[in-house]
Amino acid sequence: IFLSLLATTPKDFALAESNDATSETSASITTPSISEGELSVSKPPPKRLVEESSQKEETKKKSADPRFFIAGGASAAISHGITTPIDVVKTKMQSDSALANISPSEAALKIIEDEGPKALTAGLGPTVVGYGIEGALKFGVYESLKPTFLSLFSEGSSSDAYLASAVCAGALAAIILCPMEETRIRLVTDPTFGKGLLDGLPKLLKEEGVLSPFKKGLPPMLFKQVPYTMGKQVSFDLFAAMLYSMLVGL
Repeated sequence: IFLSLLATTPKDFALAESNDATSETSASITTPSISEGELSVSKPPPKRLVEESSQKEETKKKSADPRFFIAGGASAAISHGITTPIDVVKTKMQSDSALANISPSEAALKIIEDEGPKALTAGLGPTVVGYGIEGALKFGVYESLKPTFLSLFSEGSSSDAYLASAVCAGALAAIILCPMEETRIRLVTDPTFGKGLLDGLPKLLKEEGVLSPFKKGLPPMLFKQVPYTMGKQVSFDLFAAMLYSMLVGL
C-alpha cells in the first residue's frame, strides 16, 4: 500500500478530485429525480413563470381591449346621432329637385314647413345603431390589429402597419354600415316607407333582397370609409406620438 501511494502522482490526485466533483454536480442537477418513492420532474423557476404570464396578459390586453370598441361605438353613435338633421337636409337636397337650388338653411325651413319638425329626425334609429356598430368596429378592430401588423412589418415601419390596420377596420365597418345607411336613405326620401329601423330594415330586405344594400352601396361606401379611416386613425396616432415626444422633452 505504501509503495502504491508513493507511485501515485499529484496529477492522479487532482484527476480523482475532479471526477468526484463532477459526479456530485451531475447528481445534484439530475432530472427527473426520485423523492419518497415518486418520480418528480424539476420545474422552471417561479419568476420565469410570472414573467411569461405577465407578458401574455399584456399582449392580450393590447390586442383585444373592449374599451376601444365601447369608446368608438359610443362616440360614433353620439356624434352621428346629433348631426342627423344635417344628414336629412343633405339627403333631401340630393333627392328632391325642389330643394336642389336653395341653401341648406332654406331647405331645412321648407322641410319643417312641409313635413313638420319631426321630419328632421327621420332615419335617427338606423343612424345611431349603424354608426354605433361602425364606430365600434372601426376603432376596436384598428387598435386590435395594430400589434399584429407591427409584428409582421419590419422595424421602423409603424406607419405601414397602421395603414394596413386602418384598411381592414374601414372595410369591415363599411360592410356592416351598408344596410343601415340604405335604410336611413329610404326613410328620409320616402316618409311612408316605415317608421324607423325596426320596420324599415326588414321591409327593405324583404322587398329588395338581403344582398341588395351591398350591391348598390358597398363600392361607394368602401371608397368613402377606407380612405377616411386611414386618414383619421393614422394621422391621430402619428400626431399623438409626436406631441407626446415633444411634451416629454419639456
